[in-house]
Amino acid sequence: MQDGLTDIAPAELVAALSAPFHPGEALDLTGRCVTGPVDLSGRDLCGFDMTGSRFEGAVTAKDTVFRGLTWFRDCQFAGAFTAVGALFGHDARFDGSVFAAELDLSRAEARGTMVLDRVQANAPVWMDRMQILSSLSLAGAHFAATVSLEETEAYGGLWADRAQFSARVTARGMEVHGRTWLKGVQMAPPAPNAAPAASLARQIRSYGYVWG
Repeated sequence: MQDGLTDIAPAELVAALSAPFHPGEALDLTGRCVTGPVDLSGRDLCGFDMTGSRFEGAVTAKDTVFRGLTWFRDCQFAGAFTAVGALFGHDARFDGSVFAAELDLSRAEARGTMVLDRVQANAPVWMDRMQILSSLSLAGAHFAATVSLEETEAYGGLWADRAQFSARVTARGMEVHGRTWLKGVQMAPPAPNAAPAASLARQIRSYGYVWG
C-alpha cells in the first residue's frame, strides 16, 4: 500500500474488469495503485468506479466496450491513456484527473456524457471524430499542450466554462447540436509573427445557443 492506495497488478485489474456486466452494478475499485501498464483493448467490460486511483503505466483500451459505470475520477495517469474507437455505454467521467502523457479518445463513441471537468492534461489530447450522444464537459480543465477536437459531434452540447488552453487548440469540423458554453475560456496567445488562431466559437458549427 502506497499513500493510502491499495496495490493491484495489471493482470488482476484486467480480470476484474472483464467480469460479466450486470445493469445497475459496478465494481468498487476506488483508491487503487495499478502497478504497471494495462491493456484492455477489444474487451467487453463491466461497470466500475476507480475514483482516486493511480496508474503507473499506460492504459490501452482500443476498441474496448465500457458497458456500465466508467469512473476514472480524480485519478493520476503516469502513462498514456488510449481509448481509440472505444464505446462508452454510459457516462464516462475523468473529472479532476491528471494526465502526464497523451490522452487519446479519437473515434470513441459516448452514449452518455463525457466529463473532463478540472482535468489537468500535461501532454497532447486527441478527441477527433468522436460521437457524444449527450454533452462534452470541459469545465475548469487546463490543457497545457495541443488539443484537437476536429470533426467531433456533441449532440447534447459543449460545456467549457473557464477551460484553459495553454497551447494550440483546433476544432475544425466540430458540430455541437445543443448549448455551446464557452464563457471564461482562455486560449494561448499566438506565437511571435504568427496569425491569431480562430476562437473556438468561430471554429465550431453550433446548432444551438452559443455563450462565449
